[in-house]
Amino acid sequence: MDFKHFPIEKYLRLREERSAFFKSFFDGTGARIAVSQRPSYQFTGPICRYREEQLENELEYIALSMRYHSDILLQALEPWLGVGIYAAGFGAKYIWSDKTAPQTLAFIKDPSQIASLKLKRLSEWEEMSEVLARIRYFKQQTSGQIGITLTDTQSPNDTASLMMDAAEFFADCLEEPEAVAPLLDMITQAIIDYSRIQIEEIGDVFCTPGHSTISGFGADGIMLSCDNLAILSPAAFAAAEAPYLERIAAAFGGVHVHSCGRYTHNLTELMKVKGLQMFDCCIDAGDPNPNDPEKLTELVRGHSDIIVQVRVSVHRAHLLKPLIDSGARLNILFGPDRDPIVSNRLFESFKDKYL
Repeated sequence: MDFKHFPIEKYLRLREERSAFFKSFFDGTGARIAVSQRPSYQFTGPICRYREEQLENELEYIALSMRYHSDILLQALEPWLGVGIYAAGFGAKYIWSDKTAPQTLAFIKDPSQIASLKLKRLSEWEEMSEVLARIRYFKQQTSGQIGITLTDTQSPNDTASLMMDAAEFFADCLEEPEAVAPLLDMITQAIIDYSRIQIEEIGDVFCTPGHSTISGFGADGIMLSCDNLAILSPAAFAAAEAPYLERIAAAFGGVHVHSCGRYTHNLTELMKVKGLQMFDCCIDAGDPNPNDPEKLTELVRGHSDIIVQVRVSVHRAHLLKPLIDSGARLNILFGPDRDPIVSNRLFESFKDKYL
């Protein structure tokens, strides 16, 4: 869908109608529970290689989402170029494909190589240069009328594991975190610096939190993808991820964390992170190793200061009842039925029954 066929009037009307709910939910003055329907991503694959096709795909994605009932409007474009952008900035090879999302190759064998690492200058850093170019392209093509988020930003620990031999890196995180601290420190500073550059480029259409949630105007903090939560032990997370998340949170007024997989073993440590605004997890087959909703409920009970974002199929909404009863602040993201009529009926039925 090109922009001239995008339903901009409907988009702007819905944004206006739902903006107050969005802001009050994220600042804690509004509803305890937000419920939205979000179709599966269509642009996080090989299409991201091409600016024009990606924009058309993302516009179609937003237009599709507007057919589903939701408390919060899906309203932002994302300059998504894969998960290895910061790894590439330090020298990881970026591999493009017409069949899958781009990949990176680890190039550090052990901590002895960390001291020689340097972040590329922007003129040499093709992937970040393209992120900034894509932001400008999105703004120009949409006349600055649609929000834009940061690119999908992997956490410092996630990024380091894309750069360094995984077995060596995870062993060091647990046994010698000081050995990989210089690497994590460099990555953290790069994320802070280049997130600020992206924010400046985006300007007054900057939307937060970012990838993995529904973003808008008025939420504090930025989103980081921290998929290693499913792999790290609590001790390794506390030593080799938490301090760096806190630095990023301090720089941007908070941090929101996504992880695929089952990571309830790390939730106690994650919820200790200063500046944590929200964490995202899946509790059904939308993830190959989903979190147990009862265990999740047990851990989040009494933590109403942190938003629990839960992804679940609209057909399995009953799994949410323990979490609803716990008193936690919930940002529920339903994976909808392909038929909006069916999905909207289930959505309204859920709200009538549980909220």
